[in-house]
Amino acid sequence: MAVTKQQSKDEQAYLSDSDMLFLKNLHFAPRIRVDGAFSGKHKSPLRGYSQEFTDYRDYAPGDEIRKIDWKVYGRTDRHIIKLSEQETVMNCHILLDSSASMAFGGQAYKQHFGAHDISKFDFAGRLAAGLAYLLIKQGDKVALTLFDAAIKAHIPSAGTYSHLHHILNLLKNNRVGRSTKLSHTLREAYALMNRRGILVVISDFLDEPQDLFEALDMYRHRNFEVILFHVLHRYELELPALASVNFIDAETLERLTSIPRDVRKAYQQQLSGFMESMATIASARRIDYECMSTEAPPLEALQQYFERRTTKWHR
Repeated sequence: MAVTKQQSKDEQAYLSDSDMLFLKNLHFAPRIRVDGAFSGKHKSPLRGYSQEFTDYRDYAPGDEIRKIDWKVYGRTDRHIIKLSEQETVMNCHILLDSSASMAFGGQAYKQHFGAHDISKFDFAGRLAAGLAYLLIKQGDKVALTLFDAAIKAHIPSAGTYSHLHHILNLLKNNRVGRSTKLSHTLREAYALMNRRGILVVISDFLDEPQDLFEALDMYRHRNFEVILFHVLHRYELELPALASVNFIDAETLERLTSIPRDVRKAYQQQLSGFMESMATIASARRIDYECMSTEAPPLEALQQYFERRTTKWHR
């Protein structure tokens, strides 16, 4: 495939040949009908002349003669135009959290977590790269926005393999930044999105749920489909059993020395409550909320999400 011939070693770290092979048979379909004027695989609210029939109307001066349904004419002696739902391109906008808290895990922690541990930052980057490749492979368009306390970089929507290389190059050069206020970033990014489609936010969501979902409501009111990928390190989901540990806030550098046995139960309760609150609010708004652990390979987590998504919205 042409995309692999141009890939650098650094780009391969985010999207390898084996990753592309893994994604070969996956397909990402929108839950909403999409806008657009390009040929694609997804249904649009606009009526056109593609292959999927929906209705008839009488021929009118100016219509192309080749659009007349001659079989109907033979039966009824009427000139009828066959209507269909225009198949169009889906636009997906990926917002990727690059704030300091996303650096947790990976090589910086290999002494504690092992040489093969992956950080939230790298997990999220590979997830974004895989999703971008999948969308472009199936003929759709994707935009990428990196953010911490503000928007760091933005690549507008496009659907070519050269565009994919721009995305991979941006991911390769991305670095963790400062603290973040996701609700502010969502409001800032809103102006960058000219066409409705799917909004995918990849983050550890260190924000107040109420502020977050109020910002997401702007997108919902424009008929965006919203998907939240909540990326957490395996040791954030379950604190390791250590005798004592220093807790350091990645964004404020505030320190707390504690005995995990004394705080583990309270921590798990608060985390479970937070995730349950996120899931409940998201469900009420028909927003997909998916928690992903860095313990699973990123693209396997994506595949599992697609499987659950199909079951959830088609039952």
